[in-house]
Amino acid sequence: MREARTHIEIGKHETFLATEPLEGGSLEWMLDIGTRALGSGPFKHTPPTALEIETAIEHVENAVMPLLRQLPRGSQLVTSDAAAHELRRLVHEREAGSALLLIDDIEQVFNQIAAVSLGRPVASSGLPPQPDFAAYVLILRETMHHLGFASLMLLPPHD
Repeated sequence: MREARTHIEIGKHETFLATEPLEGGSLEWMLDIGTRALGSGPFKHTPPTALEIETAIEHVENAVMPLLRQLPRGSQLVTSDAAAHELRRLVHEREAGSALLLIDDIEQVFNQIAAVSLGRPVASSGLPPQPDFAAYVLILRETMHHLGFASLMLLPPHD
């Protein structure tokens, strides 16, 4: 029996999710959150401020929470997003073949972003300096946390 999968694609202005339940068929959602669409707009500072991060978290929570009752339980979150592959490289520098990111891995990177927002030098974090990357991690973290995904499986990047 095949496990249900929920595909996530985080874009600049929208996040697309599609679940292929065990029973067949699919469910799809388009959320008004993206790396440049986080409530009051994109992050205005590089790196984003703590207040910008808090505001973005609230906006993402409000967008994803309605899906909690609609998603089938036990689905595996998957993506082919290029930013997720960059995230994997940051987390698993020495494990080139790893195609799985745990929620703890995402949380670790998010904590680094939060530390930078509070004044830690960006260069010492090893994170990409672009606000879009911070927004991507934030959206992914909140989606995984609030919708109960323990891991993210990476599929080959799409062109």
